[in-house]
Formats: sequence, C-alpha cells, structure tokens
Amino acid sequence: MKIRIFILLVFSFVFHSAISQNDSIRSTAYMSIKKYRERHKAPLTQKDSINFLYKENDTLVLLENYKLPEGVIVPYEYKDSTFLHYYTKIAFRKQGIDSLDNKQMMKYWKKPIKIYFSNSVSNKVKKDFISFTKQITNNVDSLSISKVNKQEDSNYIIYYKDDYEYEKNLKEKVMSDYYIAWKNNIIYTGSIKINTDTLYNDKLILSQLKILFLQSLGYFKLINDFTCENYFSNCYSDEKKLTKLDLEILKYHYSYGICKGTTLKTFLQQHKESSKLFLEKGLKSRFIHKQ
Repeated sequence: MKIRIFILLVFSFVFHSAISQNDSIRSTAYMSIKKYRERHKAPLTQKDSINFLYKENDTLVLLENYKLPEGVIVPYEYKDSTFLHYYTKIAFRKQGIDSLDNKQMMKYWKKPIKIYFSNSVSNKVKKDFISFTKQITNNVDSLSISKVNKQEDSNYIIYYKDDYEYEKNLKEKVMSDYYIAWKNNIIYTGSIKINTDTLYNDKLILSQLKILFLQSLGYFKLINDFTCENYFSNCYSDEKKLTKLDLEILKYHYSYGICKGTTLKTFLQQHKESSKLFLEKGLKSRFIHKQ
C-alpha cells in the first residue's frame, strides 16, 4: 500500500510523492504553465498537454525526470486558526486583521546563541537568566543557548548603561532595549542594553532582560491578546512566567513543520493549502529544508 503525500515549497511547484513500504520516495513534480513558459524556451507539445493537471483555475505542467531538491523532508505541523491569529501578529508583526504588510518576513536564529555578560552583571542575574534560557532550550529542540566567558566567542552580549558600548545601535537608546541583526532572515547577532537608572535592582533587571531576550529570538512583537503573565503579552507584570502558550509559540516558530524565513503572504498561503489537504483529504503535506 502506498501513501500519497503533498509537498509544498516556496517555489511554484506542486509535488506528489509516494512512499512505499521500504520508505523509498517516488516523486512527480508540476509547475504552473506561466512559470514553465518563463523558464523553458521549448514550446509545449501535445504530449505535454496530455499530462496537464488542473488545480484551482491554474494549469500545471508535468516536469519530466524531476529530482527533489536535497534536504530534509519534514511533515507539516497543523495549527488551528486561533493559534495562527496570535502567531502571525507576534512573528510577522502583523498590525491587524486587515494589515496589508504581507512582505514582512519571519526571522529566526539558526546557529547556537552564545551569550557574553559584561562584568557589571551580577552573578545572581546571570544564574537566574541562564536558568530561564534552559527552560526554553529544554522545550525548543532546534534552539541552542549557552553562556560563554569571552566576548570573542559570543554572538550575543548583555551589558549595562555605564559599561563599554558594545552595540553602537543601542548607544542613543534611553530605555533598556535589544538589537538584533539578520541576513536572509537568519539572525546572527544580538545585544541587550539595560538602563540601571530605571531598573535599579536585580529583580527588575532580570524581569526586563527576559522580556527583551524573548523578543530577540524572532524579532517578536508583544501583543495585547494575552493575560499579563505571558511573556508575549504587551502589559507589565513582575510575575511573568513561561506559559504553555509562550512555549508553544516558540516551539512552532523553531519547528521545521513550516517553511522558514517566508513572507507573511507565503506563510498564510502554504498553511491554507496544507491544512485543507489535511482536514479534507487526510493528506500530510511536507516541507523540504536545505541543510
């Protein structure tokens, strides 16, 4: 017995794969006729037309002898519309239900985060903060966070207002803030600067440090939809904790059951097609992630 699987990519392809009992993959690939004509000089023949596939008012052309791109194939991770409503507001910084900012892209860390603390940061703050990061890494498989003792070994620096100005982009910041830099939507460096004039004890420092760090894990936006105890909630509380929902959002963002680094428009389109296949036909979409 063979299982039909639908694989979605960022490209304009439609893949149908069959996995046999010995797990060998046999795939058939289609491309929209518009994209096909853009990429191929040779005209379509009558033989090509026999194998046309019609999907949602689009004509798809069969690609002969097509090989799947190299990478890891991961099953699509289904989420309901309520969760996705929250997630898109946080991860894509979506302004509202009618927001047209569909070009906003998902950002994430791919390499391990290695944190260097300036000498001004107390041992208590370091210890409690690292304990907080372990809660995250214990629940999010593809996210690695650790402390290093040398600045040159780090890609993330935490420092205080009167310390050396490690991050020039935070120099003019009056309030405590974070800064991250990315390339092709992959974050590669980060910093947090704490203003000890307003955060005058370890408890206040630690509270703000956790909020800023969590935001820096994906250029996340805090929203007004949650109770104050959630870290993704845009309201103050000195009793915040990593809730089940906070961790679910982080796990989803760093899972490979979605395409990474996509625009909001692409993300919503892929979820719409994948969830429809899953709910209506029982088919499990899959994504190919390059190494």
